[in-house]
Amino acid sequence: MSFNSERIMKENSFVDYVLCGEGEESSAFLLEALSQRVNPEREIATMRTEEGIVCGKYHIAEKTVSPYTQEYFESLKNRIAYIESSRGCPYNCAFCLSGDDRSVRFFDLERIKKEILLLSQSGTKTVKFVDRTFNCNKKRANEILLFIKEAVEEGKIKDVCFHFEIAADILADDTLEIISQMPKGAVQFEAGIQSFNPLTLEKIHRKTNLEKLCRNIERLISFKNCHIHIDLIAGLPFEDLTSLKESFNKAFSLRANMLQLGFLKILYGSCMKNNREEFPCLYKKEPPYEVIETMWLSSEELSFLHEFEDAFERLYNSGRFRRTLEYVLEISKLSPFEVFAFFADFIKKRKKQNFTLDEYTALVFEYFSSQPKINPSVLRDKMITDRIATNSSGIIPKCLQIEDGNLRKVKHEVALSYPKKKNIMRSVAILYSENAVLFCDYTEKDVLSGEYPLKYLRVDI
Repeated sequence: MSFNSERIMKENSFVDYVLCGEGEESSAFLLEALSQRVNPEREIATMRTEEGIVCGKYHIAEKTVSPYTQEYFESLKNRIAYIESSRGCPYNCAFCLSGDDRSVRFFDLERIKKEILLLSQSGTKTVKFVDRTFNCNKKRANEILLFIKEAVEEGKIKDVCFHFEIAADILADDTLEIISQMPKGAVQFEAGIQSFNPLTLEKIHRKTNLEKLCRNIERLISFKNCHIHIDLIAGLPFEDLTSLKESFNKAFSLRANMLQLGFLKILYGSCMKNNREEFPCLYKKEPPYEVIETMWLSSEELSFLHEFEDAFERLYNSGRFRRTLEYVLEISKLSPFEVFAFFADFIKKRKKQNFTLDEYTALVFEYFSSQPKINPSVLRDKMITDRIATNSSGIIPKCLQIEDGNLRKVKHEVALSYPKKKNIMRSVAILYSENAVLFCDYTEKDVLSGEYPLKYLRVDI
């Protein structure tokens, strides 16, 4: 509880001590003091004394040691592993806990390399660097990326993806060159944009070269070897619904693998929390202290944005409807925000939240097939292609099925022309709008798209 320890003590009479800041050393100091039946030094912990509650200082560890043990490695088994190679951040974003500490401390690089190999050989499939801005030190970032690249090429690292949070606008050309040569799926990057509104960025203390940021994200995507995740935040100053629509449409146009729409939290220790007059808003009093109303967004608009975000997650970020969406966007001439907003409103009227994938697929077909300019036959074929590419069950949802006596014949001809391997499942479908047969053997899926390889045969139907 680094920034609200006094409040925690007042609201929870059973709490005796609260450690503030980094815990490696302070937790040991506290346990040592308790073992000797004495209070720890006052700068170590917030505690109750005869004088009342005495607040401890934010502790920064002088020395950090590897947190890993053999038991930890053995417990991973396909779970996400985390690694920390630095602490702090050079930026001072108003919404962030690191906003008041613009210093960065880097851990021993040789130790980090050893930990990378140990984690890679533990059974995990994803290693996430928790560094606030991985590329704030270009030389160090390049060395770590090159180390991972060489380790993968030498076979020391297999089937593991490393996740990094970066500032895309400060990516250097030599860093981009290294990334372009990375083995496919070895790394993925998350870049926080937050907003494309210059007034908003200035207010939250983000100095971002938006033109360079977009150019670098587009370059990363063009490499087609790494997953790219970008972020926007709803609820920021000067970002009303019109501005947010513009930010969303601009971010969507980059066509990142994932676009996350998050919601502003007013965190203890952040500039926004400490300067309430400068950042007026209403937010929930329980963690994670999410904003529920601002001067620019009403509570109704924020509630709508949650519904919008849910629809966007299911339609776009899930990766299950990519071809469907490209078709809808191209034909409807609506903006991306409008497409997802209208569909979110359609889903809301169903007064149900938990849908199976087949139920949701049926709703997608029902809604978009009824829209002007959309050809239901083409839409059905796009949706079937998406379904077959992403779902290894090979089962076509009932809403997309068409009874056709030719299907059995088509499957037989595909089997004769393209014998499949034993124990490999295959899905076959007729695409009427394309006069084609689509089939897919569910072998290995693409590490970036999550899709299985598709094959098409032109036929006269």
